[in-house]
Amino acid sequence: MQKINKAGVCAPLGFLASAVNADVKGKGKEKNDMCLIYSETPFKMAGVFTKNTFKAAPVRHAIEALKINKEYQAVLVNSGNANACTGQQGIDACAELTSAVADALDIDHNKVLMSSTGTIGVQLPVERMKKHIDTLVDELDDGNSDLFAEAILTTDTFPKQCGVLVETKNGAYVVAGAAKGAGMIAPNMATMLCYITTDAVVSDKNLQTVLETAVNGSFNSITVDNDMSTNDTVFLMANGMSGIIPNQNELQEAVNLVTLELAKAIVKDGEGATKFITVNVKGADSDDDAKKCAFLIANSPLVKTMFHGEDPNWGRLLACVGASQVKADESQTDLYFEDLLYVKNGLIIDEKMESKAAEIMKQAEISITLDLNMGKGEAKVYTCDLSREYIAINADYRS
Repeated sequence: MQKINKAGVCAPLGFLASAVNADVKGKGKEKNDMCLIYSETPFKMAGVFTKNTFKAAPVRHAIEALKINKEYQAVLVNSGNANACTGQQGIDACAELTSAVADALDIDHNKVLMSSTGTIGVQLPVERMKKHIDTLVDELDDGNSDLFAEAILTTDTFPKQCGVLVETKNGAYVVAGAAKGAGMIAPNMATMLCYITTDAVVSDKNLQTVLETAVNGSFNSITVDNDMSTNDTVFLMANGMSGIIPNQNELQEAVNLVTLELAKAIVKDGEGATKFITVNVKGADSDDDAKKCAFLIANSPLVKTMFHGEDPNWGRLLACVGASQVKADESQTDLYFEDLLYVKNGLIIDEKMESKAAEIMKQAEISITLDLNMGKGEAKVYTCDLSREYIAINADYRS
């Protein structure tokens, strides 16, 4: 298995993409904000969505569609407008736009899904968007991965793409994808969209299992600001055009790699972020305890500002362990900054070590480990610091 440089949604055989400026936000900005993924042959589809009770119209539309049909051929995506909190009109907009795409592609209306990202509470400009659908179809090409990855961005500062080539004794297949996300990032999931394509031959049942497993260790293990979005969507599409039936474990490893790389890229692009932080919790009573503890640390504003200020204020970290209310004992808890054992059995080893810890805090990427010494449970969560820039970005989001 090897990573493919700059691989995006068009890397697997048979997948094409396109992007146009439909002025979805209505502010005349010169940015592609509507895009399309299309496969030359129908693909099996798996999906994982936000747990937010107030799901956006395209999420509700897709969830209902996937209950009936697991085979599709195209996905329409727009940025600039979330089509969330838009009532029945929002659902109708999804149906009208996906039908228009199907007509332009000359395929069944039930073979197109949609997703959206952007401002909540604004109706989609359906008629303005429909005027650009023929152009989207005409410009479909297998060289447009970059255009697609850029068109789905909102407050992101860079596109996020990743792909791997998996060689088997019968030939090779590719798993690749693109994602967007920078703010409202929290588990279950984040204000993120992700599209993963593969030319492997996979049943829809196996595809869903693989995706759910991969999401749990990637997109459900990241946090920027602990705000759960209305639009989170991860689609995994398999068109089978390589002819390769993959080993299930091998396919899982490939999808895990792609989703984790994309998830890490989202955290690194966290709104206003200057630090990428890995929080390791081990020695917990259970994996669930470890993840609960890791997320409480990763989401703490005091911890995140501590990292931004490059201050090894270890007391904040131990306070979070206690606040998580998992099984733990202060007198048995150890803390590491990278490989530096700084706190043993709940007490700082030597105050003279602070200068070494402070040097570690200056790094752009930092790993901390808390060993609770309670059992074998462990978890890894990825987060970022909290800066003044985060406030500036979100204060001006709608402008």
